[in-house]
Amino acid sequence: MKKEFGFVLAAAILLAGCGQKKETTTTTARPVKTTIVESRSIIRKDFSGIVEAVEYVKLAFRVNGQIIQLPVIEGQKVKKGQLIAAIDPRDIALQYAATKSAYETASAQVERNKRLLSRQAISVQEYEISLANFQKAKSEYELSANNMRDTKLTAPFDGSIEKRLVENYQRVNSGEGIVQLVNTHNLRIIPDAYLYLLRAKDPRFLVEFDTFKGHVFQAKLEEYLDISTDGTGIPVSITIDDPSFDRDLYAVKPGFTCSIRFTADVGPLVQDSWTIVPLSAVFGESEGNKMYVWVVEDNKVHKREVTVNAPTGEAQALISEGLKPGEKIVIAGVYQLVEGESITTVDR
Repeated sequence: MKKEFGFVLAAAILLAGCGQKKETTTTTARPVKTTIVESRSIIRKDFSGIVEAVEYVKLAFRVNGQIIQLPVIEGQKVKKGQLIAAIDPRDIALQYAATKSAYETASAQVERNKRLLSRQAISVQEYEISLANFQKAKSEYELSANNMRDTKLTAPFDGSIEKRLVENYQRVNSGEGIVQLVNTHNLRIIPDAYLYLLRAKDPRFLVEFDTFKGHVFQAKLEEYLDISTDGTGIPVSITIDDPSFDRDLYAVKPGFTCSIRFTADVGPLVQDSWTIVPLSAVFGESEGNKMYVWVVEDNKVHKREVTVNAPTGEAQALISEGLKPGEKIVIAGVYQLVEGESITTVDR
């Protein structure tokens, strides 16, 4: 009997010890990092961008024919007015000669009939017929002259041959692309930006090309549209206006990628209650698309829904609803907390 009593007593002590340990675990305050919510108007955001040519064109002949000259190669720099390609002009030259002769004959006939009409040697109707024939011959002659000029394809601006689309001695049709010409001196950068940021006061950009790491250049907003017709995002472009951006030293070409640091004062665009918090403070749940933060009150955490307007760069988020300046929030370990849990603040 004593042996049984001793076993029961030992079990009771063990259970009591376990219960005491469990109670100690639940009442221990969890250490977390916190910060005070502040209202800010200067925000920064990092974008990625790609270089795009402002001027680029697919050059093509306006007449049919066989190419007999194609002196350019891909990557070659060309000047405005430089010969890009030429087609065999013989058939067009014959047509040009015929229309020129017909035009000169019709012109002489009009002059002759004008003198005869002044002496009333012919009727007004005969003169008008010769005048109509002259206008027709003139149009055909001018068309042939244009076709003769169009047998040679020249560069409309300084640039580089991005791609050669045909080969020499190939027969081409009117409108068929011959080369892709790009103006590599007139470039712009297309970033992925939030439209409201672009309306901010004094927006500033810093650009660093992936090919030239460590070299940062100042840039300015060129243009943007308030609409996106194809649903791919708001079209935005910026241009570099930094005097240190030497194109001979930094040979940036269309298609180069870059990182963009954007800074602006959004104070006039947002309400006084809008705040900026670290992105690490914001979390979501497995179901739904709502966002939350842990607000600290009396050393306990309480989950509160917030409206995230947009990420702002530097691992921060712009909160338009749900927080007020001066409140304390948790910024690390948000997924380990539960509602009402006691916490202790750890210095950042």
